[in-house]
Amino acid sequence: MRFQRKGSFLVLVGLSILFVGLFIGVSRLTLATYSRDIFMTGEAPPIPVPDVKYSPKLVTLKVEERVTYEVAILEEKLQNGEVEPKDLELVEVQDKESINFHQVECFHYRQVTQRQTRNTEAIVCTRTRQGTEYWLTNKTRFVEWDPWSEWTAISRKGIVKKD
Repeated sequence: MRFQRKGSFLVLVGLSILFVGLFIGVSRLTLATYSRDIFMTGEAPPIPVPDVKYSPKLVTLKVEERVTYEVAILEEKLQNGEVEPKDLELVEVQDKESINFHQVECFHYRQVTQRQTRNTEAIVCTRTRQGTEYWLTNKTRFVEWDPWSEWTAISRKGIVKKD
């Protein structure tokens, strides 16, 4: 018995289409069943909870942050009680090219130190940075800050550090 090439090719194509159709049908049936469970009943299939090997115990600390620095203000404002919150701001220079810090334009400059402190019941952390405050003749002032120092930490008494 002899097979024709056309016939055997058509049989193979037909079987392939049958298997693909069967696979798609089973996939749709599974998808439909899964989505029907979620959307028809409102319940998702149960998901197993993973075993937790390590669960740290957490506590909260209240952190009080304080920034301390000195700022120059006009003596008359202080004597007349006219000091405003904007007088206490140190505006950092954003674009050094837009401001020419020459003696003609700058009538006062001085070094300032800014200290940042963070207090908790367990630790006190501090860091500082130096800067130069400039008073310009157009009645504006700026500060040019150096980078912050590294944090230094001091443990409070009664707190034992465990290694």
